[in-house]
Amino acid sequence: MSWRAALLWWLAWSAAGVTLIALPDTGPRLITFSGAHGPGLLDTAGIVLLLVGTAGFWRYLWRGREAFSPLPPVWTFVAGLGAGLVVASVAGDFGAWWAIGVALLLAVQAALFIRTVRAR
Repeated sequence: MSWRAALLWWLAWSAAGVTLIALPDTGPRLITFSGAHGPGLLDTAGIVLLLVGTAGFWRYLWRGREAFSPLPPVWTFVAGLGAGLVVASVAGDFGAWWAIGVALLLAVQAALFIRTVRAR
């Protein structure tokens, strides 16, 4: 899979997933994480689409993993901070802090992708 195909795969599936998640989900929650967070059926379908897109993207990164081995410690820190903010925001109902966590995780993903593309 070329880097363009991997990027297009990720963008297309992510756009579809985000679109479903952005739609109003009036059904009951399938899982409750906290008072304000828990996906309904429509949100769960969007999450599945996001995971499919991410799986294809990470497959490309995994095949080029020698390009970022060893992983720079700052990237590991930023990824951990991002994941921690997402989990804390969802579990503790901290409002939109999850968005900062997602932005940090996307930044690490983009850095890994760029480094992999350059190495190939």
